[in-house]
Amino acid sequence: MTAPRLRFAPSPTGPLHLGGARTAMYNWALARALGGAFVLRIEDTDCERSTDASLQIILEGLRWLGIDWDEGPELGDCGGGAHGPYFQMQRLGLYREAAERLLASGHAYRCYCTPERLAELREEQKANKSPFIGYDGRCRDLTAEQCAAHEAAGRQPNLRFRMPTDRVIQVHDLIRGDVEVNTRQLDDWVMVRIDGVPLYNFACVVDDIAMAITHVVRGEEHFLNGIKQLLVFEALGHEAPRYAHIPLILNAKGAKLSKRDPGVKSVLEYRDLGYPPEAVFNYIALLGWGFAADRDVFTRDEMVAAFKIENVGKAGARFDLEKLHWMCGEYVRRWTVEQCVERSRPWLEGVVPADVLAPGGAHQGWLRNIVACYQERVQILSEFGDKIGWLFADPTELDDGAQKKMQKHGELAPEWLRAFAELLAAGNAPPSWPADRSAADRAVRLPSPSGGQAQGDAPPPATDCPFDTPAAIEAQTRAFCDQRGIKFGHFVHPLRAVLTGTDRGPGLFDVVFLLGKETCIRRANK
Repeated sequence: MTAPRLRFAPSPTGPLHLGGARTAMYNWALARALGGAFVLRIEDTDCERSTDASLQIILEGLRWLGIDWDEGPELGDCGGGAHGPYFQMQRLGLYREAAERLLASGHAYRCYCTPERLAELREEQKANKSPFIGYDGRCRDLTAEQCAAHEAAGRQPNLRFRMPTDRVIQVHDLIRGDVEVNTRQLDDWVMVRIDGVPLYNFACVVDDIAMAITHVVRGEEHFLNGIKQLLVFEALGHEAPRYAHIPLILNAKGAKLSKRDPGVKSVLEYRDLGYPPEAVFNYIALLGWGFAADRDVFTRDEMVAAFKIENVGKAGARFDLEKLHWMCGEYVRRWTVEQCVERSRPWLEGVVPADVLAPGGAHQGWLRNIVACYQERVQILSEFGDKIGWLFADPTELDDGAQKKMQKHGELAPEWLRAFAELLAAGNAPPSWPADRSAADRAVRLPSPSGGQAQGDAPPPATDCPFDTPAAIEAQTRAFCDQRGIKFGHFVHPLRAVLTGTDRGPGLFDVVFLLGKETCIRRANK
């Protein structure tokens, strides 16, 4: 039996989007599941729009998702594998040879119709409400003399494939099952343009034959293209691959997903916004396929072990931005705090001072505490930078939530805050925790994803320093409220507002601990 061989064949005319990424992923997963080869082929015959920049974006997007290829671009000096080259514009000789064979056998013919004539034909068919919109076969039976006359007049031909006029094609699709299509629905389509460049339905068949492709997984919009391609395989005397046409990805309204729909990005845009690649891979895999009835989060290896193309659904899958964000949060919460710090560094730059952010620096324990405070509260890594700015700059204004909390106790809050600042000043806490090495390594006592304590050095026992831990700060603050007859719940809201500028965030006493005494005194007095 022939070893399974699958391919992903993008056109380098733009970035890698969700649909293309899912097609690549399903081909990759099926190749790995069957123990076969995954081939990356570049269909660059659209010379006006194809660019190397787009190619590099596609390759980088695949690598970011963890999709590797066995043959294709950038795999060494041998052209990427035994079936190369893997760029269609480097394979023009193969297409010319195949086209000559089809002309000789009568499966193709030369068409001299001008673009203007074809446009008029289409408009006429539309005006007459014709049930068939397409080429009318005008050049289908030209004699050699007629062809010579056209060329003597300076006309160069396209090559068209001669479709059977009334034939029922039976197809077994690995997802859609058995389907019948009558060729009356399809016109004689252009195989090769005047300039000698092949078009999609012809070039991909020649390549699939030469590259020994056994399975083709692609979007259902290519189903009728598959009928055309089956006939080309037949005309060239080769068996066609097994086809699987996966359903469309839909938007929230049930229409075909567009790059203009909310939350839809290219793959590298998700990367640049801080979406974990494992989560994006995981989510895309679920757009039409299910891992298990009771489980949505899985690894790439687990997907490969479970993947069967027959289990892809027939109905379109809806893109759900909320679920994508939920899945990103699931992955962030599964990391250790150290992993979270390392992976969020690009989005902390420019917000966290360089000496604090420097790996191995004196303030790594304090930085771990900051990240640990927000690990349960973020879904994408870029949120870290947005959320922790209050630690490094005094708030210049309060957000709406914080203003409401201040206004609720507007007459009493200034007196409470002034008294709390005096309490801090009288305590024995270090004057500025972030700048103090011993204090910087003390961990905020937060639950970790495993249910234990946050990663980092455990705080030393509180002895003569009543503000040595967030728990000690809370105990002293409660005592402060009891002594002054202030309801604890009333006091914490204005205190959080002036310390952070918002009414949201980590535990209040983690906030006080992380800011340090001097900063809290300054902000409370202000």
